[in-house]
Amino acid sequence: MPQVLPRAGLACGPVPTLRLLVLLALAAPAAAAQPLAFGSADDPFEAGSGFRPVDGIRVAAAAGPAYLPDSWRAAVRLEADGSAGRFSFGVGQAVHSGDGGLYGPEFDETVDLARVVRYLRWNAVPGSRSYARLGPTERVTLGSGALVRGYRTTTAYDDRRLGAEGAVAGRFGRVAAFAGDVLRTDGVVGAEARLQTGAGLGPLADLALTLAAVHDLGRPSATGDSSLTGVEVTLRGTYRGFGPVAVRPFATHARYLGQGRTLGGGFEVGSSNIGDAARATARVGVFASTADFVPGHVGPFYTVSNVDARIVDDGSFFDDARAAELAGTPLDSLAAGVDVVLDLRLVAFGRLEVSQHFRRHIGDETASAYGLRLAGRLAGGARLEFALDRQDFRGVFDLIQDLGAVNSLVLDLEYPVGRRGVLLIRSRYGYRRLTEADGDAFADGPPRYLVERRFEPLVGVRVGL
Repeated sequence: MPQVLPRAGLACGPVPTLRLLVLLALAAPAAAAQPLAFGSADDPFEAGSGFRPVDGIRVAAAAGPAYLPDSWRAAVRLEADGSAGRFSFGVGQAVHSGDGGLYGPEFDETVDLARVVRYLRWNAVPGSRSYARLGPTERVTLGSGALVRGYRTTTAYDDRRLGAEGAVAGRFGRVAAFAGDVLRTDGVVGAEARLQTGAGLGPLADLALTLAAVHDLGRPSATGDSSLTGVEVTLRGTYRGFGPVAVRPFATHARYLGQGRTLGGGFEVGSSNIGDAARATARVGVFASTADFVPGHVGPFYTVSNVDARIVDDGSFFDDARAAELAGTPLDSLAAGVDVVLDLRLVAFGRLEVSQHFRRHIGDETASAYGLRLAGRLAGGARLEFALDRQDFRGVFDLIQDLGAVNSLVLDLEYPVGRRGVLLIRSRYGYRRLTEADGDAFADGPPRYLVERRFEPLVGVRVGL
């Protein structure tokens, strides 16, 4: 469903970099006029994320071959998305052939029925400072990102959970929260509360205090308490005298109770409202951590790599001469270290997102991380999402080598063909949970995950209602 931006701003889609910088320099940071930024609130790949959502419904049906996992199958996909006022939705599911019937992991438990929901949203729009979303969590960050950064439950796609997130803002601050799974009691929950004090300190104005916490309900310890509970406090201010561009220094202290802690600081530069059409932010931070801590541990890979669940290295799994080896860097394996973090994000409401996350861990380099996301609604009704998350990232040349054991890659393309035809390409490099069918070692015990490659080139029709 196409979405239209107001004439002033980014009405013509992606803006050249030079024009963006000019707009950024001229725009006033009128935060009260922008939609909320939390979780997937401003995700251009979801209907209703535009500055002024456009009502309408699109329905698509497509069929074709599908590769998952390790064999070609037949696939049929049905999906729909649309907006009506502040409410928007996206539903859809693919059905794949399997041995003697349907592909088992998609229909082996009752909760699979809920996975048809991609998102149900109460959209964030100007003038109404609330937002809510029900659906698999895709990207949630709390506070400075020291505890939770880019958390999602779709890394193991067949095990994706139906989560919830929401935020309410007012004159004196904001409260936001998320739950990774609303159907079961073993998910991750988290919340933050930000207080805008209005106070100043030297050259800083509008000091804000943010308290954040995360708790894993599914990781019991011997004492019966969760083995992962984290708390964070962040103080942020705004430099006076920089005109329309906001410069916000911050200081953070965070810790996982019973494990490690960190002390970090840095600054953000950007504008929260560019011509009522976009926002842009660059953030640089340095975190000094004790043992058993790494910033953003509850992140893209947390559902498959934590104190309990682990990734099995695929090289050892398929080598009969080697014992299965575990990949990743659990918290209790980390010595003290320093992390340098660089985040860049540009969002043109309802049209485009360009975001990049780089974290270099000085210590155990395998704990370094990189993330990139390009998503947008293009001319003619096309839509594209490319998302990459990688651990053990040591330099740009890593991007052109083997993806490795702790990586996630998503390519999602919708391209119109003729008046009503559509080409759907769904490609995903993620994980699947190993079961007793993969060997007796995986029949019981803690969850173990293996790389899963999916590729679905489908052709069908899309109509607007």
